[in-house]
Amino acid sequence: MSPSMSSTPYDISALLKEVNTNALNLGRDNEEARRQCLAAARSLCYALETPVESVIRMNWAEQAHHAALRTCIDLKVFEKIDRRRPDAYDFILTGRLLKHLAAMGSVFEVGADEYLPTPVSKALMQPKYRDAFPICFETCGPAFSHLPEYLLKTEYKNPVDPTDGPFQFGHRSKDHFFAWVSQRPERLTQSNNHMAGKRTGRPRWMDTDFYPVQENLVRGADTGEETVFLVDVGGGKGHDLQELHQKHPKLPRQLVLQDQPDVLIDATGLDSKIRLMEHDFFTPQPIKGAGAYYMHTCLHDWPDTKCREIFESLRPAMVKGYSKLLINENVIPNKGAHWVSTGLDILMMTVFSSGERTEQAWNVLLESAGLKVVKIWTYEPGTESLIEVELA
Repeated sequence: MSPSMSSTPYDISALLKEVNTNALNLGRDNEEARRQCLAAARSLCYALETPVESVIRMNWAEQAHHAALRTCIDLKVFEKIDRRRPDAYDFILTGRLLKHLAAMGSVFEVGADEYLPTPVSKALMQPKYRDAFPICFETCGPAFSHLPEYLLKTEYKNPVDPTDGPFQFGHRSKDHFFAWVSQRPERLTQSNNHMAGKRTGRPRWMDTDFYPVQENLVRGADTGEETVFLVDVGGGKGHDLQELHQKHPKLPRQLVLQDQPDVLIDATGLDSKIRLMEHDFFTPQPIKGAGAYYMHTCLHDWPDTKCREIFESLRPAMVKGYSKLLINENVIPNKGAHWVSTGLDILMMTVFSSGERTEQAWNVLLESAGLKVVKIWTYEPGTESLIEVELA
């Protein structure tokens, strides 16, 4: 039985009109039209599916899709597709896997046992995209599969203990995720590659049409000999600072990259203006009075109690009326949240016992630590915002 206009909360006619209207602008390199057309098309699929089709898709097709992709990555199938079924171990097996990948749109079927690569299958030849599957399948997978059992055991309380959460329950471990993955070099590499891949092609806060760097940070900045313009707290290998410097090469004074020693050892090839400093953000901030302290997706790794400890260590270094705290994280809207943000929220809950935060949650958390939100800058739905913060 097909869905009728009265059986779905979606307005099918409006969705069809939105798809058609935005489709007219797709050939004009209009990113906004592409996003709106895609969102409407997704909603249209939800509206047109019957409940049975939805249940089968979720439980058969999507799980089989993930497993087939993971296996084809191991077999290096995507490196071999050229209009025919690639030779890999077992001809029958690869044929079955590719049939489902074609049905799910990951490869393109042009004939019997003949396939063409798609943009996504080409991307899966690159480690920054490919490694999302082993890290999510083997590392996050056990935590996800045990999440319902864990929540039942805890009487459905929101996970807040980063060393006794769904991840530890699924892996039968007492280690925090960071400790667990650091003991497994292959998984650590995959995790780092995935983090790099998920940011590729996304809007960046230092872009001129995102956040007014010159007006809000450069204008009025202290230009003294020993002053620090911006500190990247927990900044990893320094990719953000390097990009900031490339896009704004005339920034005044120093840029400082802070992280743990075992992370900074890989922070190579950075501009000479970027100074490296070993620092644990749970300990007092050693650089006093910087123009800005910047944190990129550090706080979503930790529950509120731990975030308050981070703020308590940082706040005394800030100068009221001058220093800013820039938080580059997801801000989930109260209504109409994007699936990227909500999916990441459940992932963070499952792996870190933490999560993404709504605007209200950010305000409450920051105010509890003696800070206040000045403004939240968001470029597009489902991407990281920049939260501009000052001392309260």
